[in-house]
Amino acid sequence: MAEPFAKKPALVYLCQRLPYPPTTGERIPAFNFLRHLSSRYRVFLGTFIDQPGDEAYLDDVRKMVSGLYVATIRKPHAYLRALPRWLAGEPISYALFRDQGLSAWLDRVEQEEHPEAIFVFSSNVSTYAVDHFKRSNAQEPFRFLHFCDVDSEKFSAYAASSKGLKRFIFQTEARRVSREEQRLTDGADAVALISQDEASLLRAGLTRHADRVVTLPNGVDSQRFDRTLHPQSPFKGQGATFVFTGAMDYPPNIQAVTWFVRSVLPGIRARIAHAEFYIVGTRPTPEVKALEAQAGVVVTGAVESTAAYMAHAQVAVAPLQVARGVQNKVLEAMAMQLPVVVTQGAMTGIAAVPGEHVELAEGATDWVSRCVALIEQPERAQRMGLAARALVCERYNWGAQFDLLDRYMTTRNQAL
Repeated sequence: MAEPFAKKPALVYLCQRLPYPPTTGERIPAFNFLRHLSSRYRVFLGTFIDQPGDEAYLDDVRKMVSGLYVATIRKPHAYLRALPRWLAGEPISYALFRDQGLSAWLDRVEQEEHPEAIFVFSSNVSTYAVDHFKRSNAQEPFRFLHFCDVDSEKFSAYAASSKGLKRFIFQTEARRVSREEQRLTDGADAVALISQDEASLLRAGLTRHADRVVTLPNGVDSQRFDRTLHPQSPFKGQGATFVFTGAMDYPPNIQAVTWFVRSVLPGIRARIAHAEFYIVGTRPTPEVKALEAQAGVVVTGAVESTAAYMAHAQVAVAPLQVARGVQNKVLEAMAMQLPVVVTQGAMTGIAAVPGEHVELAEGATDWVSRCVALIEQPERAQRMGLAARALVCERYNWGAQFDLLDRYMTTRNQAL
């Protein structure tokens, strides 16, 4: 074992996907929390890979930790493997991440390293923290579970917009996840949510231990997301450019861009000739790729830097109909001094003032008007971008979130 780790206490870190590279939604905070905790602990990381290309990044992750276990999820076979647990009453979103090898590895880490703390990023792998590390004659490790969002509410929202069998499946998942959220909170020292709104939602659904619920927001690397670092434009056209960033196999993102292309973009192009909409993100589904058939739409797939696209776009859009927690895409665009048009849901947990830091729109007609206005009023758009970056640098830098995490992690048997 490397000497720099010798005097640090051990910590187990669990997350549902390899926290590298930090280029998409959940990986960004997962990586930054890992980066911070590895400076204070000997970190033993248990995680999952569900994309074959992620194996190329394992060496980068090994350099950050004292121990690493990576389980592989192979879809669609993983659903068949999880089916017995689902039939027995477990949420499918939890059953997918059950892995005997990881369980055995965690038992070895407990026996050999006696970790002082467990940090979990994502509720659906938090079962490992609660069901392992039982100590009859010694103080158990501090269990910090970062749920991020209230997943039971997310599945309820999916059910509300679905019909037939899909509605039944989402309703069932919502009930089961809600039950697990209570059980996991019972077994944790602290449960973190990404915003006050999400924390209030979880507390409202709990019958016990609501006092264990805290907030731990996302941060933004304002040095990395700086438009001056990207002088070369990735765009080929000369028209006004709107941009959406995110993982493009995520249902709320698919719904958002589909709605924008069908309901908003035609109205924009009727008033602004040659306007283009760039959908920038990994793993675009066939449904997303098909949107390129409409004039003005470009689907990039994975790119080296989403920041380069935001640096040269005129407007970022976040037309999310289902939005849980703080949206990284909104904070990153704000950090890039880019005016952002958002739905109310996409503003959740962000202390931005509509009209000053972001543009709030609801309904297709309103969206068209506000998007067009930002193109036609460049000075106003510039002022909004500058105000947005100033807000992000002041309130959403990672240093502030690390300080908050340290306070939580050093608090045991005290009011949080």
